[in-house]
Amino acid sequence: MVNDSQYQHLISWNFSGTSFVVCNIMEFSRELLPKHFKHNNFSSFVRQLNMYGFHKVNKSPRGHRTMAENQIWEFSHPKFIRDRPDLLDQIKRKTMESESLRR
Repeated sequence: MVNDSQYQHLISWNFSGTSFVVCNIMEFSRELLPKHFKHNNFSSFVRQLNMYGFHKVNKSPRGHRTMAENQIWEFSHPKFIRDRPDLLDQIKRKTMESESLRR
């Protein structure tokens, strides 16, 4: 999805290739999510990312709200790096056990 040039206006790598950026979450949800998931819910997409250890890169000031079509969300994972498909097998879904240990 990130490497698909057809959707670079909605999702792309950051400059360094260490995170990816989602632009215009409304169009992203409507056009792209249903092609890869059984839903078009951006919140569910974010929840899935979190279950696999991705984190939001927070760039907006706390409490700053913009319209959904203008929002830009950036996510990173230490094993999700541009041109490193060899690392993808190391991205695992968090287990309930690891979640309870963190609390």
